[in-house]
Amino acid sequence: MEQHKMIRGPLTLAGIHSSGRSRGIDGHKNIYLDWGIPGETVTYTLERRKQGFQAGKTVTILEASPYRKIPFCAHYSTCGGCPWQHIGYSHQLELKQQILTNAFEKYGITHPSLPPVMASPETLYYRHRMEYSFSSSALRENHEKGPRKPGLGFHPAGEPGKVNAIHTCYLQADPCRDICNFTENMAREEGMDFYDHERKEGFLRSISLRVNSIGQVMIVVGLAHDNPHQREVLLYRIKKAFPQIVSLNYTIHLSADHSQLQGNIIPFGGTVPYLEETIAGIRFRMHASSFFQPNVRQAENIFIMARDWADLKGNEKVYDLYTGVGTLALFLSGHAGHVTGIEGSPYAIADATENARLNNIHNAEFLCGDILGTFKTAFVDKHGKPDLIVLDPPRSGTLIEIKKTINASGAKNVLYLSCNPVSLAFDLKQLSEAYTIRRIQPFDMLPHTHHLETLVLLEKIS
Repeated sequence: MEQHKMIRGPLTLAGIHSSGRSRGIDGHKNIYLDWGIPGETVTYTLERRKQGFQAGKTVTILEASPYRKIPFCAHYSTCGGCPWQHIGYSHQLELKQQILTNAFEKYGITHPSLPPVMASPETLYYRHRMEYSFSSSALRENHEKGPRKPGLGFHPAGEPGKVNAIHTCYLQADPCRDICNFTENMAREEGMDFYDHERKEGFLRSISLRVNSIGQVMIVVGLAHDNPHQREVLLYRIKKAFPQIVSLNYTIHLSADHSQLQGNIIPFGGTVPYLEETIAGIRFRMHASSFFQPNVRQAENIFIMARDWADLKGNEKVYDLYTGVGTLALFLSGHAGHVTGIEGSPYAIADATENARLNNIHNAEFLCGDILGTFKTAFVDKHGKPDLIVLDPPRSGTLIEIKKTINASGAKNVLYLSCNPVSLAFDLKQLSEAYTIRRIQPFDMLPHTHHLETLVLLEKIS
């Protein structure tokens, strides 16, 4: 057995890391383990060492946590999509709050007391979008007992060259799983080549599915190269089998490293190139490449709270940075004088503009441009001092120069919606030079994972 795969321990797990792994101390070294729970004593193997970060996996539970549960999915140990299934849901929320507390303590953030994490309205079948990968040699449960076969599934974390075949999934509502099973079986019947991730060859590479709250589905099938005959057969049979599909599309992956959303997405067979969702009475239209919140019912709770916290009186100027398809901007527009949304994706901006039209909203405009290059002091001078800035950046947070512009803008309030406690705390360190944190509310957007959404209201220091 390789040295790093030796079973080690016992190890007592004392805390939680921002990656969602439980932390123990072996000698003077921190060890971060999958599948553990703080408070447990376990044996473990080390899987990798990187820049002092030693990560591993729990092997045997010597002293179990009272919060430990039996995972509900057969793919739990290989998939990685729901790595906290072994933790009772109420305790998941407590651990997420601890991750947020740890991040604030790391950066010395002064803040009001943290309320409990708001639970997700649904803990199963809550995801709006999923993407699967085809593989000519997919890994399966107990795959060591037999040969690998073509399959459809997910990449294990950190291993883009491998795919674990998935036959059940509790993340996305019907009929999405039926569509995946049908597509996989039909493609085999038609003799279509599944993608070989080592040789970088094959025909079928990916399939992504979005489903809205009334069961309508958008699909994008990703092909490694075009084969017009097989493409037509594939898409026609999918469309015929599932009338719930309102938007059926295909794309050619631009290279072995590119995702399907980086290519040209082409509608098929008279279907529309978008999917609609309604949140709190506002219609949102999104194209396949546009970002939309993954848990729509929880997103509604967040948007309503953001609107309440903003406490707009009807004449305020609002800047919405990273506006996406205009969700927060349109939620706030009915209570503001004017809202300007800025977003780098031209597809998202087209959706945001269309969404304003669909909802008969005339006091919201959307500008396409990189936030760093667009939102500068000159922008504020030209468009006017904002009363409120809304900030909903990617997981990495926002950039130093953008935070400088926010601090210098004179905005009375900032609403920051974060999907990463660590980048949130890092950004608040700089924003706290000009603003005080008034309110915080964490939300569970992705149950059975360590991910956390946090809404923060900041007020300008007098």
